[in-house]
Amino acid sequence: MTTARPARAYDPAVSTRLKSLASRWAPRVLGTLVVELITVTGSTGGQHRLAARRMDGWGVALLVVAAGTTLVARRWPAPALAAALGCTAAYFALGYQVDGPFFVGLAVTAYLSGAHGARVRSAVFAGSTVALFGAVWAVVPGAERSTVPFFAITVLGALAGGQAAAEWRAAADRRSRQAHEEEALRWVAEERLRIARDVHDIVSHSIATINVQASVALHVIDERPEQARDALATIKAASRDALRDLRGILGLLRDADEAEPRAPAGSLAQLPELVDRIRRTGVDVSLRRDEDGAPLPAPVDLAAYRVVQEALTNVVRHAPGAVARVGVRRAGVELLVEVEDDGGAPVVEGRQGAGHGLLGMRERVHAVGGTLDAGPRAERGFAVRARLPLPEGQP
Repeated sequence: MTTARPARAYDPAVSTRLKSLASRWAPRVLGTLVVELITVTGSTGGQHRLAARRMDGWGVALLVVAAGTTLVARRWPAPALAAALGCTAAYFALGYQVDGPFFVGLAVTAYLSGAHGARVRSAVFAGSTVALFGAVWAVVPGAERSTVPFFAITVLGALAGGQAAAEWRAAADRRSRQAHEEEALRWVAEERLRIARDVHDIVSHSIATINVQASVALHVIDERPEQARDALATIKAASRDALRDLRGILGLLRDADEAEPRAPAGSLAQLPELVDRIRRTGVDVSLRRDEDGAPLPAPVDLAAYRVVQEALTNVVRHAPGAVARVGVRRAGVELLVEVEDDGGAPVVEGRQGAGHGLLGMRERVHAVGGTLDAGPRAERGFAVRARLPLPEGQP
């Protein structure tokens, strides 16, 4: 009676590790075989000079070991280079054939060792190479002595080339890291600026509305309680909207993965609601839109809405009771946004430099490639005009 052995379960992790080892070592093994072939066949074949020692097993072994060090030079650069240097020097000193490429294995290993970028190690091996080939130069016959400097310079050049490649790669990595860091800092700065603009737009508009309505309610609460009640209702709605949008911004800060869905919304579709809230503060606002009903790119839509919102908020704050006109229309491949007021009853002077509202509007408009003009009107009041570019496919 026999019992069947249970089949071994397939382990994907083992397969992944094997594939990783194969992909890493297969090119190295192939490269080492090529170096072995060049070194051994090139040094053992052809005509030998009479002065050269006849190739035997020791000579072949020295060549095989020297070339074989290229396989492990990336993993263990110091032992590999020491072995290659010793074997090649011994081969040279024993008087074997030096007309062939017997030094190729040493040169490749020297390059790979230098490519690790350890300057002290490269300097030590450079000195060892000079000393070792100097000793070889002292013991080899006179006919072979003249070739020693050539091989030593070749090995030193390979070592220096590897070191130079390592230095270049390290410099490129530093530049890449610096570029990534600068990009990250720039992104953080832009994100902070965007959040600051959103907070300003939300808080400035809501607080201005609440302030005006609170003043109205306080003024008429005894004589006209119904009007005071309407003002308090407006305050409640404005504070509710502000809290909702601020929660959206706080959610954006807490969870970056949900930044877009939770970001405070803004669209020209909300203009009627915005105009209605402004009218409750005592500002007579007229709205004219001529957009052909075609959808706008989200960044342009948001920028246009924020321009109107900030401009009307400034009217509420600086010119209560004014008559304001809002116009949004297409002109070719541009969206024109205009907000004008007649000045009302100014409560402050110098609207051009008040707060960060105008700066925020300019930044939003410039971010989508548009232009903004804002300043006092010739007759009286203030005007804001923005030109926002539209894609070619949206005439």
